[in-house]
Amino acid sequence: MRPFDSALPAGQARAILGILTLATTAAATWAFATSIAGNGLSIVDIASTAIFAILFVWVAMSFWMAGIGFIRLARRARTETSAESSVRGDLPPTVVVMPIYNEDPQGVFAGMRAVWESVQATGRGDTFDFYLLSDTTNPEVWLAEELAWARLQDEVDGARIYYRHRPRNISRKSGNLADFCRRWGSRYRYMIVLDADSVMVGATLVELVRRMEADPQLGILQAPPQPVNRSSLFARAQQFAASLYGPIFMEGFAWWSQDDGNYWGHNAIIRTDAFLRHCGLAPLPGKAPLGGEILSHDFVEAALMRRAGYKVRLAHDLEGSYEECPPTLVAFAQRDQRWCQGNLQHLRLIAARGLRPVSRFHFFAGVMSYLSSPIWLLFLTIGVVVAAWEEQELHDGDTTILGPVWIFVATMVMLLSPKVWAWMLLAFDRRRASEYGGMFRAGLGLMTEVGLSIIVAPIMMAFHSMFVVATFRGKKVHWNAQQRDESGISWRDAASAHWRQTVAGIAALVIVGFAAPALLPWLLPVLVGLILAIPLSVICSSVRWGAALKKYGILCTPEERNPPAVLRRRDEFVAQSTCEEPTNAVDSGAPSLFTRVVREPALLALHCSILEATDGADSATIEIVDRAAAVVRKGRIETIAAEDRRALLGDPLALGRLHRLAWGSKQ
Repeated sequence: MRPFDSALPAGQARAILGILTLATTAAATWAFATSIAGNGLSIVDIASTAIFAILFVWVAMSFWMAGIGFIRLARRARTETSAESSVRGDLPPTVVVMPIYNEDPQGVFAGMRAVWESVQATGRGDTFDFYLLSDTTNPEVWLAEELAWARLQDEVDGARIYYRHRPRNISRKSGNLADFCRRWGSRYRYMIVLDADSVMVGATLVELVRRMEADPQLGILQAPPQPVNRSSLFARAQQFAASLYGPIFMEGFAWWSQDDGNYWGHNAIIRTDAFLRHCGLAPLPGKAPLGGEILSHDFVEAALMRRAGYKVRLAHDLEGSYEECPPTLVAFAQRDQRWCQGNLQHLRLIAARGLRPVSRFHFFAGVMSYLSSPIWLLFLTIGVVVAAWEEQELHDGDTTILGPVWIFVATMVMLLSPKVWAWMLLAFDRRRASEYGGMFRAGLGLMTEVGLSIIVAPIMMAFHSMFVVATFRGKKVHWNAQQRDESGISWRDAASAHWRQTVAGIAALVIVGFAAPALLPWLLPVLVGLILAIPLSVICSSVRWGAALKKYGILCTPEERNPPAVLRRRDEFVAQSTCEEPTNAVDSGAPSLFTRVVREPALLALHCSILEATDGADSATIEIVDRAAAVVRKGRIETIAAEDRRALLGDPLALGRLHRLAWGSKQ
């Protein structure tokens, strides 16, 4: 049996990766320690060496995991899942659920309709039901969702696409899914979870069900989502990186994790009964941010599924799974801030009873994905302080802040090699190479993405460091809807988001220039990124810059050059809905949707029928109803506060009273 074969037992695979990682880390750490020892290791030297080892082990592990993925793909050894499942015949009832929260209804319903249409084209449409599970708090968006759903029902005859607005947003997305499973989950053997920006090809959904049917012990099967549909420079770089480099990392991760994979919260299929019985989430003891509701619930649900004896696997070979990424650097950081708080909560779960060792490792890796930034910052700071204190000079270029020059070079090689390997794989597949515009254009894209990632890395390091400190200081984040539009970022907003990084970069440049000038050449990539954070953020968010590179075929992905049918249909539906009734016509002087619901019998009947059919009604307080009634009598419905509107929309009796008052005031 070859060492990187698919059939290699999980224990042996993990042992191989562990030995490679630890041996590489040990060699680099020894070289670093001996280079700074001088007349012996001081306490500071020992601390620096320990920090170096902690940081380098992640570099080494990522390098070897990608290397294994490269070898397997180069040998065409994808025997686990390269063919469709052998399961044929009838498939069990499956539900596709999409939790939404204050999203643009046009994009949400266009995506859901495109997925539904793609499923129908497979001839397996009767297998699937579709649910939009709304936790929306904005009254206008809530009503726009209902209108979009009603329009969809009128346009698509017999579509089993259902809509429900949950009356109370408890435990966010995880609570929304849990509520659905308790109410309707028993009807379905499997549940496929999509995000608001998710789109999946119908054949991929069918294959996910087949693979679950083929293995009764498979609890969660994750399909890797490919970022698409963005045009800004920053987003196109993310899309290119995920498309070109992602496969070798996914291949290596699947080889290593096997049945102990992970769940990313969307674009995955779940065994509903097992999920309902074993994946309930209790709040963590204490107050937020490290206590209370679990924010990053997906890792925890995967760990609980494994604890119950079910497999969690990555369908690393499946295509046709898509999502959207944040269009700007600031939006990317805002999403990371939410994830940072959620992942740091996992520190309290690493030692939870009954979890498998790999599940604990997933928790730790998630924590380190954010904790590594302040550790890197501490490591660089110690290096500068030590160099300044000892008035250290760099003789003949044989030493850097990272120790010997060869360690620095080796570190950069290990970081960049997986990207080069991914590019080299295109040489084995002419068809795939042509989808990137050929080897030359793919190489230009690689160099562009590498340059951009190098200069953006210090900005994200600063952001992550601030997020970690803020979380440990007790600052909670607001889990708002993700930015979807590509309007870019203004210079004012960029300055507000990045001024601290700019000031820190300038201060560091001055300090290092006076205290340890010999270190400046090695720190310039970090300092330049911080100092230029504001203009870099504006440029990265620019659609114009992204379009300029696209014109020359740089950073293009296969999905960008030749969009799959499901993505084209989604775009067509978005364009069609944009030409119809706007989501919110307040800005154009037309009455708000809330006002129309109060005044128009048809809209009121639609809204109340949805509340009744989905058990979505709730009661507004007497104070809110009386306050609104007084305003309606004066003909000033538009002045009702948003919070009051939200409460009133959940109460059919209150709305009926306001409707009668509104009509009475016209007499």
